[in-house]
Amino acid sequence: MWAKVKRQIWRWRGVLITVPSIAGGLLILRLTGALQFMELVALDQMFRLRPFEPADPRIVLVTVDESDIKQLGRWPMSDAVLARLISSLKQQQPRVIGLDIFRDLPVEPGHQELVNVFKSTPNLIGIEKVIKTAQGEVIQAPPILKQRDQVSASDLLLDADGRIRRSLLYLRTQDNQSILTLGTRLAFAYLQAEGITRKPIDSNQNQFRLGRAVFTSLQPNDGGYVGVDNGGYQILSYFPKLGNDFRTISITDVLKGRMPPDLVRDRIVLIGLTAESIEDRFFTSYTTDSIAAPAGVQVHALLMSQLLSAALDGRPPLRVWSEPFEWLWIILWSMIGAVIGCTSRSPRRTVSGVFLFGIALLGGAYVLFIEGWWLIIIPPLLALVGSAIMSNGYLMWENLKEYARTLEQKVEERTLRLEQEIVERKQAQETLSQQKQLLQTIVDHIPVMITLHDGQGRVEFVNRQLEQILGWSTTDLNNIDLIAECCPDLEQRQQVLDHMLTATGTWLDLKIRTKDDHFVNTSWANVQLSHRLFVGIGQDITERKLAEEASIIEERNRMAREIHDTLAQAFTGILLHIGAASELIAKNPDAAQAHIETVDELARTGLAEARRSVAALRPQLLEEANLYSALNRLTRQMKSSTDPHLYCEVIGTAYPLSPNVENNLLRIGQEALTNAIKYAHANEIRIELVYEHKQCLLRVKDDGQGFEIDNISFRGFGLLGMSERAERIGGELIINTQPTQGTEVVVIVNRE
Repeated sequence: MWAKVKRQIWRWRGVLITVPSIAGGLLILRLTGALQFMELVALDQMFRLRPFEPADPRIVLVTVDESDIKQLGRWPMSDAVLARLISSLKQQQPRVIGLDIFRDLPVEPGHQELVNVFKSTPNLIGIEKVIKTAQGEVIQAPPILKQRDQVSASDLLLDADGRIRRSLLYLRTQDNQSILTLGTRLAFAYLQAEGITRKPIDSNQNQFRLGRAVFTSLQPNDGGYVGVDNGGYQILSYFPKLGNDFRTISITDVLKGRMPPDLVRDRIVLIGLTAESIEDRFFTSYTTDSIAAPAGVQVHALLMSQLLSAALDGRPPLRVWSEPFEWLWIILWSMIGAVIGCTSRSPRRTVSGVFLFGIALLGGAYVLFIEGWWLIIIPPLLALVGSAIMSNGYLMWENLKEYARTLEQKVEERTLRLEQEIVERKQAQETLSQQKQLLQTIVDHIPVMITLHDGQGRVEFVNRQLEQILGWSTTDLNNIDLIAECCPDLEQRQQVLDHMLTATGTWLDLKIRTKDDHFVNTSWANVQLSHRLFVGIGQDITERKLAEEASIIEERNRMAREIHDTLAQAFTGILLHIGAASELIAKNPDAAQAHIETVDELARTGLAEARRSVAALRPQLLEEANLYSALNRLTRQMKSSTDPHLYCEVIGTAYPLSPNVENNLLRIGQEALTNAIKYAHANEIRIELVYEHKQCLLRVKDDGQGFEIDNISFRGFGLLGMSERAERIGGELIINTQPTQGTEVVVIVNRE
């Protein structure tokens, strides 16, 4: 028999060791108050899980919010306004009126009027602050209400975290007089009219009966509390969870006569503040943020609702177990956890068992909480988990040796695998290094400049070709900003950055500075490799530019020879025939007419050759300056030989356009200016070159006689030439004109 008992003791030795250790430790922690805060947080969570309830219809709140203070125009309100408010409420005969506003000092005007209202309102209850503030002060009640014993205490109890979980029913004043709190006084007054009064049950007055409910004063170690100050008569707050707020009416509506009929008749009326600017907010178990925190008047109303529901509706107050039962409760759950740990062969089964019993513990505690019982949760839950872990640890220790042997074998296998991986990684690194060297060789021997830059435009790598042409190396990039060094002009630098980051693959011709302060003509294109890496490809086009310039000079020489061979010969012939005709015109008119016809033919041939040459030549003005300078010089040349006032101006920041676009814009402007001088008879001609972000506009405007646009054919060389030139550069030609209203010629081209 004894041997069998010893075997059972040895079998359950984990439980016999675990239960006293875990339960004893938790009891010590609980007695020291270390678990109080967690227990109170768990209590708050059970409050928040309660179902919603309708607001008590026996309570009506008259509130003062921010809009009411604005309507009153001052705060505190005058005694006259308060007297008029109470008088308006009295007309509907409420059962009792609570004034949750301090009135220890007169607020003129109307103080005597308020005193008369206090004297004539026996069911009015005022407030005073009994518990001293942090500055050691108390706030007295109105003297007339004090004399008539119509005063209650406004004090509320706060836990260490600032929440209200306990309610004061009454306390002692400085002169050792008993005084009910505001919510209690109003509830008792309402119940007294129902024939319900407080009836003590024991001689110590720790318990009393109120209608259908029995209340017990809070003890220092009740529930999750440990050594709490239980001065006065305290009960646990068991406030209802309201789906909607109490019936409320603002003081402004009452004063302006907008109070519904019988709103407060035979009800409790509580007057108080809800304005945000007056700090009178309190956290309860239901409160999750400061915005939803109820005002003091609402907390008093919650206490009244708790007392009325308990006395009239049989809703029980929140009760607790005695300390011995709570100790047994903790020991029981420690035993359950220890048994789970000893009987589970795997941690997963232990976790599952602890989880299921934990759910049962929490669910049972919540069901009992709904019925009015507060069971401690945190110590039993910790006992369940701790005992399961500790008892299961013994089983794990028995298997640890086997695990250790298996682990040692796995470590050896893993070591061999790691050695093999290290060898493979070294081989991969060598291969990668070789490939990198090969790639570097290829990149360095590519006959174009290559840059790698990030999403901010910072260049991180350049190849040898760029280093040879510009002089900047990859090593230099650690100390310089390559874009700033190569592009000293801020506008050009921004243009380069925009071109790099758009990465469209299009080519951009740039003249950039080398390391030795020379300038090189280059052309660049950029593409995107990844979300943050771009590659730029550049070419040295200096030789191409020189070839183009040589080609232009050669073309000019060719055109000069062609003009000499065509126009000059034509004009020479014209002069000869005009001389001959002048000699024969009197002697032989027919012969002179033949010479004149020849002159006509030579002139037409020369005109045709002139037009062909004009279309082929690029203006000398653009070769020596930009578009605006060319237009400005053209304007100055014409000023000396014309009567109208000529103006030329640029609007916006000038930027370079393609040579073809600038050439055609200059020719269009020249033609429009010539037409305005020859045909418009204008007093003022204005040329404007407008540089916008995405497009460029050329505008030639005069105040001359204008013309009917519908009656003008575009077969003339001038207007037809402007139209063709605008179409050739992808632009839009707009002519705005009316007779006597002047003429405006506008050409719009895209910047790209």
